[in-house]
Amino acid sequence: MTADPRDYLTEDALDLVVDLVARVAYERIDPTDPRHGPFFDWMARQARRRLTSAERRKLDADADAFADRVQRRVAADRAAGRHKVRCVQEPPRTYAARDALAGDPDTVGGVTAAGERSAPWWDLAVAAGVGRELWDEPPGAFVAVPAGVADGRFVALGVAGDSMAPLLHTGDTILVKVGPTLQAGAVVVARHPEHGYVVKRVGRVSSVRVELVSLNADYAPLEIPNDSALVLGTVLLRWCPHRRAVPS
Repeated sequence: MTADPRDYLTEDALDLVVDLVARVAYERIDPTDPRHGPFFDWMARQARRRLTSAERRKLDADADAFADRVQRRVAADRAAGRHKVRCVQEPPRTYAARDALAGDPDTVGGVTAAGERSAPWWDLAVAAGVGRELWDEPPGAFVAVPAGVADGRFVALGVAGDSMAPLLHTGDTILVKVGPTLQAGAVVVARHPEHGYVVKRVGRVSSVRVELVSLNADYAPLEIPNDSALVLGTVLLRWCPHRRAVPS
């Protein structure tokens, strides 16, 4: 006779095992992959054991919310790969201005006493209002440019708002390579005449206009003149400390 694992587990312990499995599944399983369907069926059967009707309704609502979170996580991973925006799952290392040898606006950034390259950081939510240059205001801090980033001129910006969700979220910091290059599909920071500096994906580009698209469908596309002076640069990576690392 085959032993039943439940013979050796209390109900509380069994619930704990199921919860732990669910946490691993959240990080590792793509719910859009049909091969994982049997696993989710098993999870549903386990979760519904000994539930009342009211508890089942609540469970169904929780399951829908769980599926939505996983879908958003998968979409964020795919968006990051599609837009070639590297994700660093920790906060940026910051320095006060006195600890980073800042250059002038033509060089952007400097080198710290430890020999690290640094880039000036501004909070995009409050810095550089409409009609103002980013350089008109002193940076709030400087951040270390991660190893592996090719040479260039960089600025770091704090993100606010959800227009670029699921790729970017409030609290993220982005590293921008300064330069007017525009490539369809790239994520850039540009200056809009009415909205100030914005982070958007480049849509259609003509000789006259540039379309700036939000990843969040709730936001309508914007347009700016095709003027290199309005393009701050291309987003290379994002520091997103709110994301949990996948267990190895």
